[in-house]
Amino acid sequence: MTSTFTHSEDKVLWQAFKQGDEVAFTTLYHRYVHVLYGYGKKLISDEEAVQDMVQELFIDIWQSKSRLADVDSPKFYLFRALRRRIHKSVNGNHHSQRWENIDEGIHPVDFPKEYEIIEEEDFQRQKDELNSWLKSLPVRQYEVLMLRYYQDFSYSEISEILSINEQSVRNLIQRAVLKLRHLTTSIIFAGIFLFF
Repeated sequence: MTSTFTHSEDKVLWQAFKQGDEVAFTTLYHRYVHVLYGYGKKLISDEEAVQDMVQELFIDIWQSKSRLADVDSPKFYLFRALRRRIHKSVNGNHHSQRWENIDEGIHPVDFPKEYEIIEEEDFQRQKDELNSWLKSLPVRQYEVLMLRYYQDFSYSEISEILSINEQSVRNLIQRAVLKLRHLTTSIIFAGIFLFF
């Protein structure tokens, strides 16, 4: 998965926004507000609180723009800042929260209506199964999978976001993938057993 926006485009916008360019700030806001909101909803289930924290994050960075450091990746900076804000707001108890939904997929619509209905039902079933499997993972494992495969962060970026070392990130991802494989294999074998 590759990011739609390049680091260099974001860096130019960040520099311009730091100098007070409202258009650059608005561009960054529209580029990341929904992604940040989706990420926040995976950390805590209170959607209104997440929405408030995302808005407050952007208000705070606008108000402190002249004091902000130059960053290599504005996306990384925003994710880390939001995660810290959420962590603070729940007094360190965010690990007990469960995530509600995975990101919405893109569903093709260039099929006759009957195929579209079948595809939709199949897609929803697969999404529900994946969501159920992901929810069964420990929270930290789920989070590293989201950051790595849904948000395309590197191992080193994830280690900074989560404040753990890079090897721990790799270990968490490996354990999560192994557990998902085990779950899917168990379900397939159970299905075969019930079928006969």
